[in-house]
Amino acid sequence: MRLVELIRDANAWEDDLIIYVEAPWSPDADAVFVVAEGNSAQPVTFHAKQYNYFLETFIARDFIEDYARSAEGGLRPACQALDEPY
Repeated sequence: MRLVELIRDANAWEDDLIIYVEAPWSPDADAVFVVAEGNSAQPVTFHAKQYNYFLETFIARDFIEDYARSAEGGLRPACQALDEPY
């Protein structure tokens, strides 16, 4: 699933999941959920692809909800904003 597609369903996410994304990060990058356990910063392999830690779902959901209320709201801009460094 692409990151932008995954973000579309943010309200349905469980809080104990972590988002991992295939590099390079972008709205169109492949993304997966992983159950939080152990060192979440370590890359994971799923279907022969390596995914890198992106963000915990509860943090991403809060950000997306806040961003959606901004003047620049929308899925793709929110996805791109999640990807930008602080």
